[in-house]
Amino acid sequence: MNGGELVGFVAGHLTRRFGCQGELQWIDVVEHARGQGIGCLLIAQIGNWFVEQSATRICGNVDPNNTAARRLYAKYGAQPFNEYWMIWHDARGMAANGRIEQPAPSSE
Repeated sequence: MNGGELVGFVAGHLTRRFGCQGELQWIDVVEHARGQGIGCLLIAQIGNWFVEQSATRICGNVDPNNTAARRLYAKYGAQPFNEYWMIWHDARGMAANGRIEQPAPSSE
């Protein structure tokens, strides 16, 4: 939420696919809110959930042409697994990366 407006969401689940213990199923941020660190916070949120479930190896399906998502995932620890999948070898790395600075409150 950003000032009461829903600007993004993340979904994941436990799995055994590809020897993983969890899967980042979906992450999305509305276009006008991209580039503000919301994707980072969402990755941290789902990463924390995976850690709470004792799931460490996490996979995520991502289109090879979705360079923005691939860059975001890689920035927060994911490595290419195959053409359509990336892997976080330790969900604690996902969880630890969710820190962005919030703007100071306006004095107006």
